[in-house]
Amino acid sequence: MAGLIYIFIFLTLSFGLIESSKGNIYLNSGCKPHLFSGLYLSEEVILPGSVNPYRESYGVIYSSQSFVDEMVINEIMADPTPVVGLPDREYIELFNSGTNSVNLKGWILELGAKQKIFPDVSVAPGGYLLVTSAGGAKDLLPYGKVVEFSGFVLNNSGLTITLYNSEKLRNDQLVYAPSLHKKGFEAGGYSLERIDPKRLCGQRNNWATTLSAAGGTPGSENSVYASNPDLTPPQILSTHFADLSRLLIQLSESILFPLDMTDVVKNIPVGVVIDSVRMDQTLFLMQIYFRPASIQNGESYAVTFRGVTDECGNVMQDQEVKFGYYKPVKSDLLISEVLFNPYPEGADFVEIYNNSGHEVDLSGLYLATRDETKSLKQISLLSAEQRYLPVGCYLALTKSREGILRFYRLACDACLLQMEKFPTLTDQSGCVVLLNDELETIDEMTYRDGMHHPLITDTEGISLERISFAVDASREENWHSAAKSIGFATPGYKNSTEKAAGPTAEMVKVDPLVFSPNGDGINDQLNIYLNTGEPGWILNITILNCAGRMVRILANNFTLGSSDQLFWDGLDGDFQKVQPGIYILAISLFERTGKHQSMSVACVLTDRI
Repeated sequence: MAGLIYIFIFLTLSFGLIESSKGNIYLNSGCKPHLFSGLYLSEEVILPGSVNPYRESYGVIYSSQSFVDEMVINEIMADPTPVVGLPDREYIELFNSGTNSVNLKGWILELGAKQKIFPDVSVAPGGYLLVTSAGGAKDLLPYGKVVEFSGFVLNNSGLTITLYNSEKLRNDQLVYAPSLHKKGFEAGGYSLERIDPKRLCGQRNNWATTLSAAGGTPGSENSVYASNPDLTPPQILSTHFADLSRLLIQLSESILFPLDMTDVVKNIPVGVVIDSVRMDQTLFLMQIYFRPASIQNGESYAVTFRGVTDECGNVMQDQEVKFGYYKPVKSDLLISEVLFNPYPEGADFVEIYNNSGHEVDLSGLYLATRDETKSLKQISLLSAEQRYLPVGCYLALTKSREGILRFYRLACDACLLQMEKFPTLTDQSGCVVLLNDELETIDEMTYRDGMHHPLITDTEGISLERISFAVDASREENWHSAAKSIGFATPGYKNSTEKAAGPTAEMVKVDPLVFSPNGDGINDQLNIYLNTGEPGWILNITILNCAGRMVRILANNFTLGSSDQLFWDGLDGDFQKVQPGIYILAISLFERTGKHQSMSVACVLTDRI
């Protein structure tokens, strides 16, 4: 494509330090042409004149290509201890899956940064070759042909093993890690075996822990051997927009990197300029670098990936990726609720609300407190991973999900976030500060135990809720104890004390006035709707029969939110069914400033409707 420069660095010079001493061959008793097109040390597409500030921070990245030579890495014993049944020797097994004998003279086995040159040794079709350290032949010779290398060491924690042919072209590669083993077998004693030696692509899913009781199958067919073709197309697992200009796309597997990225990246928005693209085939990570000036704060963008293909030719379905960033400023996110005196087995939490009109990435935000000098302390990152808070949504932040779920209900699982570190909130008084990535204050509130409702004598487990988002968090009168009717806290959803937009038409409504608690699903309970329009009202309800005798106290000094609902299920104070008839609800409400309201409502309880 005109205007694009495609940079591919071929591995022809500076092949690294190669040991001059060749291996020793031990025996127990004409190569096929290589069609590999070349080895790229890195894959990158760069626009002329662009500057990529991250280029120097990345090491060499090997690309994945199709391998056609049939000499493959077939088994690895990286950690033979504790010994299960095989000799206490590290080894790599090579296998010739082709129909022609392969002579390995001049071939190179690369173990991390060390490279070993093979001596004049041939492997017959269907034959095996064991590679081990000096002195290991005496232990492994009973299992087959062996080549020893001095300095042969397999790192238990992981390493990249690469096999190059005599033309210095990569023939096979395994990025070994203990995590490739079946869970419970990472500690050692068991080898990792290749499932399908004919599968030359998508190798991450072509290895498994040996099933052999001896701990491995050196020099013989692998215990996990099976046909294992890759028929699964690649997928985009996650995306992350970083540094205001870099889109990271985590793929499920390595892909064929196209010569022209516009072959797979479609629908690029007008004005958005891609500087370069890098693909890490080991981590399955694609990084797209945009010209920073072309990405605007608060704007949302999307590109479509089309025709992305893995090494085996499986094509990914078209997938749209949305990205963008928004840097929150003061009052974009609001502190809406604080629990600073939890139950003994509970946990503190701070709830925030997205008031910005934009989705906000939480990965660059912090929660903190202040010391006696008003300096910030205990600055804690909300999330190490990219996580967005939608517009108009609540999120409770805590140090322990279990400590919240034990006592309070959640509106949704995603409404509660457990932080890796959480500031300590003292029980009597303190300060909560929400900060952006430059440690600028977005919102702040100072709390004290005396801000709770005066009729509440024990504030343990009761949160303070913000009444109005239109009033600053610093004003104490803008906070109130959470209502008893909702369980004394509302982590991750609308506050019980949130002030209504306008005056309510009816403070109390009872419906239906005729009800039948017989379990038939029709008017089984008497609903009592309370709309005070503001928090802090106290409710008392006594139920009387037609003779004026008390049947049940339904509410006794019950703290209300701005809007609440109670019900009567037709049971008396001993939770026994009452007789059908007429009942009176004696309702009284009062508020600490002196406002009060009383009423009596008659209802009919019948056995059927």
